[in-house]
Amino acid sequence: MKIHHFVQYGCSLILLTFSTVSAWYEGSALLQNPQEWKYTAKITNWINGIPENHRDILQIDFFIYSAKFKPIFIYLMIISVLHIIFLTIIIVRQRMNKTSVQ
Repeated sequence: MKIHHFVQYGCSLILLTFSTVSAWYEGSALLQNPQEWKYTAKITNWINGIPENHRDILQIDFFIYSAKFKPIFIYLMIISVLHIIFLTIIIVRQRMNKTSVQ
């Protein structure tokens, strides 16, 4: 694997980490908005029923809230994951072509 692949992986992982933490933080605003629990805390509603207090809300629902109201960090997460997947596919194809030629 070439050095520019490592750099791309590193940048994508840094962007993924940053955007995940940021989306999680933005989604934590759900805790201060109880009237939104019924409509946005979908996973919690499916698993535990309608939440009665803030401790009942599952962490994944923060991402749903973030995607619903402030989706920029969710978009960055998707872009970085897609970049990692495509980069992995490119590297695997290059290695397969390299081994088939030899």
